[in-house]
Amino acid sequence: MKTRLWKDVKMPVGVGIAPSKTLAKLANHAAKKIPKCQGVCVLDEPHKWEWLLRRTPVTGIWGIAKRLGRRLADLQIYSAWDLAIANPKIVRRASNVNLERTIEELNGRACLALEEVPPAKKQIYCTRSFGKKATELQPCLEAVSLYASRAAEKLRAQRHIALAMHVFMHTSPFEPNFHSVSNMARLPYPTDDTREIVALARAEIARLYRPGHAFMKAGIGLVEVADKRFYQHDLLHGGQSERSVKLMETLDTINRSQGKGAVILGAQGISKPWAMRQKYKSPEYTTRWDELPVVR
Repeated sequence: MKTRLWKDVKMPVGVGIAPSKTLAKLANHAAKKIPKCQGVCVLDEPHKWEWLLRRTPVTGIWGIAKRLGRRLADLQIYSAWDLAIANPKIVRRASNVNLERTIEELNGRACLALEEVPPAKKQIYCTRSFGKKATELQPCLEAVSLYASRAAEKLRAQRHIALAMHVFMHTSPFEPNFHSVSNMARLPYPTDDTREIVALARAEIARLYRPGHAFMKAGIGLVEVADKRFYQHDLLHGGQSERSVKLMETLDTINRSQGKGAVILGAQGISKPWAMRQKYKSPEYTTRWDELPVVR
């Protein structure tokens, strides 16, 4: 697997194999950090993962951060091996059932299921800093229209609908008179229609905007989303129309086949002087003809 990826796309990867998800993550880390592994670490026997656990701090385990690490230190647990041999019931009192499962995982007993498909996001945010500070309302409207459109695309990709939105923008926190505004708003009905989402985002930004400030960042978040297959609509409103659904499907199909941004809403603007500068962005060697490496 490692050799094939390097041969075909020149992508360096580390491969970790173990009987549980937590041990596999540790094996993957070891594959990258221990030169003798040469990019592949297999923990298939207890003495192998014991050797690694003894040399791994407890905060190096997936799901254990510094705060929890300090609580475990009070129980004389400093390394991953200390946690693996600890009494699960006693350790659970310092945290929750997830830590008890982690102990089982460190001993080679799988308790956490592998996710072949990532779970749907419960919130979808799209935020960016401006390449040029916005001192007028129009650039703010254009920027938030773009961000709302992208959030709507992600929403449709996971087959969800949005019920509420969070809109915000602020000036530079490193300059005097820092100014930040935000608001929560509900959509007129649960929808994944870009037009409805953009319209609400623009209305909120127009309401929040105050002249005399140089805004450097804005964003929107779809903070209340639901699976469109199981959502029960209001008795007096059947949700978005079938025509709207087909229009959004057509929009996504064109943008997938012709490239991102092939079809956009006019509200996003054309010149976009506020767009991120991205001077140091890595070249897109595999997706753009004009960025292919040149041999001289």
